[in-house]
Amino acid sequence: MMPAVAIPLADVTPYLLQQTALRASLLQTSFGFAADDWDDLRQDLALDCLRRLPRFDGSRGNWKGFVHGVVRNHACVLASRRIQRPQFQPLELDTGSELPDGSLTGIADEEPSEDFRPLLELGLDTERVLAELPEDLQRIARYLAEMPISGVRRKTGLTLAQLNQRIRRIRAAFMAAGFAPGDCGVAR
Repeated sequence: MMPAVAIPLADVTPYLLQQTALRASLLQTSFGFAADDWDDLRQDLALDCLRRLPRFDGSRGNWKGFVHGVVRNHACVLASRRIQRPQFQPLELDTGSELPDGSLTGIADEEPSEDFRPLLELGLDTERVLAELPEDLQRIARYLAEMPISGVRRKTGLTLAQLNQRIRRIRAAFMAAGFAPGDCGVAR
């Protein structure tokens, strides 16, 4: 087991709060969590990350990447649980209205809610492709998901030509994995 790397909690806290707030909002809007659940989701995500923080290995990456990954992965777990949770019928069923043929229409005729499993699977496939990229391309891909190209250039110090070349390599990896342009959030 690798020795734990001590990270000052004062350094981690602002970034952790930003990441947990972002993921809680995404869970709320994408997976139908109630508005009241936002604080609980954020706390659950933060607690999971704090529990795993002693396992951070500085030789494998920086702590921001660790926090981002742990929070993202736990959000996927929460989304998966939400998808698999059975939906209950209300106690009082709306009998609806009678159709000309004498049958009734009502709640039972409504379409089931949207299935988010394909979106979750897309996220997992995207993470798999990213994990197979060299570390510098992984970092650039994650930056591209968070900021415009001008911000990535400032962050990396790359020229536009150098950055475009790396984006082409990232895009090629996704296309080799079966993604069509636009599927994975990599700019065309």
